[in-house]
Amino acid sequence: MSTDSQPNKLPSQPAFTITAQSAAHKQGVVNVPASVDSYFGEHGKIVVVTLPNDQRVHCSIERKKTSKHGASFSHPSLKEYFGNKIQKDWEYRVKISGMNSVSIRPIETATEVVEEAPKVEESQE
Repeated sequence: MSTDSQPNKLPSQPAFTITAQSAAHKQGVVNVPASVDSYFGEHGKIVVVTLPNDQRVHCSIERKKTSKHGASFSHPSLKEYFGNKIQKDWEYRVKISGMNSVSIRPIETATEVVEEAPKVEESQE
């Protein structure tokens, strides 16, 4: 009997970054970098993608048409989500949470609030 209560969890949660442009923006394709390719199944396997709006999309892994990437996945819902002109060029973090699931979240850009120093008026005496 195994004492491991979470057998589907990865030892760590690998992640990669994508930008909502080119293939993701026009075709709904997410390219998987070779460095994390081994976390995805064989050609045709289904990966559940959770988008920032909590929509879940079932995509199949594509390994036959990839050139510089190890794999990719696509779905019309990804095209619809990433094709939003407001989101063009936004960066997203794709976190791999299991052999068949990933979550995609926007990367928050750090916005630094700079307060202006009060102006000191010089007296002319």
